[in-house]
Amino acid sequence: MKGTLFSQSSEQNTQAIAQQLIAAMQGQQGSWFAQLRDQTRLEDKLLNWTLNNPGLRVQLFRLIDVLPTLSTKAEIARHLQEYLTLPGVELPSALKQLLNFAAPDSLPGQMAATTFSTAVSALAHRYIAGENITQVQKTIEKLHRNSMAFTVDILGEAVITEQEAAAYLQKYLDLMAQLAQGSSTTEANLSKGQVSVKLTAFYSQIDPLDAQGSQAQASDRIRTLLRHAQKLGIAVHFDMEQYVYKTLTLETLKGLLMEPEFRDRNDIGLTLQAYLRDSYSDLQSLIEWAKLRGTPVTVRLVKGAYWDQEMIQSAQRGWQQPVYSAKADTDANFERMTQLLLENHSILHAAIGSHNVRSQAKAIAVANELQIPPQRFESQVLYGMADKLAQALSTEGHRVRVYCPYGELIPGMSYLIRRLLENTANSSF
Repeated sequence: MKGTLFSQSSEQNTQAIAQQLIAAMQGQQGSWFAQLRDQTRLEDKLLNWTLNNPGLRVQLFRLIDVLPTLSTKAEIARHLQEYLTLPGVELPSALKQLLNFAAPDSLPGQMAATTFSTAVSALAHRYIAGENITQVQKTIEKLHRNSMAFTVDILGEAVITEQEAAAYLQKYLDLMAQLAQGSSTTEANLSKGQVSVKLTAFYSQIDPLDAQGSQAQASDRIRTLLRHAQKLGIAVHFDMEQYVYKTLTLETLKGLLMEPEFRDRNDIGLTLQAYLRDSYSDLQSLIEWAKLRGTPVTVRLVKGAYWDQEMIQSAQRGWQQPVYSAKADTDANFERMTQLLLENHSILHAAIGSHNVRSQAKAIAVANELQIPPQRFESQVLYGMADKLAQALSTEGHRVRVYCPYGELIPGMSYLIRRLLENTANSSF
């Protein structure tokens, strides 16, 4: 029955596939030296410490967030002591030793600052595919060798000036040209290269209260992007951001993709976030729109990356919470949306973005039961997260695309914080 979860046999298939993936992940053994090295790296210890101490996690992430604004080692050392010695923050012995200096400008203080900033930089590089296009292309080559596709995102949040918006567009035009120039023949099961973009970066004054004006201004730059992408053979995917921009994003893209110039394009996608309470109805609406359009688009289904922000802002303003407060409800909605999305694979191609083995296994089980053609369904993961799951999915013959952000550390810091929050959540698996 459409729109409902499948039978007991489907659940059994889901669990069987999940067990296969877990077994494949467990079989990916590195060398003894590599395992020992990973256990002793400070950046790995930072992640492990945050799992066991929520107070420490908050302060560490506050410190990481402000780190790019600190220009001297003495400033970093002072902030280390200020942020990490507050009441309620339980420090592991190794971190206590790091903070055991009398003055921020002392030699021990400078050594502590260097150690901490080096560890944060290592964490950033773990989740960021490169600081420049040359490094990103090396990452892409490695993905291709492992039979994985990619999508590239330029790090940065919403722009605040029109100069920044114009520069953002130009960066993507240059990026696509470099990706097209540097692309090589990929294996048959890999689709073409792809970039991921954010609507809010195309117009500095974007505002849901001025929906018509915002759509008009952003659409002009998006048209330029889509035209260049078509010439170069690059696919384009639109990320979803904070809830306040959701309706504006969907309506802008629906309008653009109905225009005669773009209506026949099947290499464009958009994102839905399952942690939103109205996301299932958004998917239903998108299905009806796609039927009218006649040419498939891709829907990247994710759980969402702004949960803390949405919860806090809605509470501060006395609004109804737009997100599910319990992760179990988000997971259940994700499976409902996966089912509905895959049932409509002829008009909406599915990109299942999750690091949860159960979520990916459920999608594969449904795809198998519906006998969905491979080109209409793929799994997606973030660069630096769930690497073993991505490799297991690829080894089992599934299409995998890796979301690869690139750029400098400062504009990427907010991205790094979101990844750290996701990676250190006790319920993330």
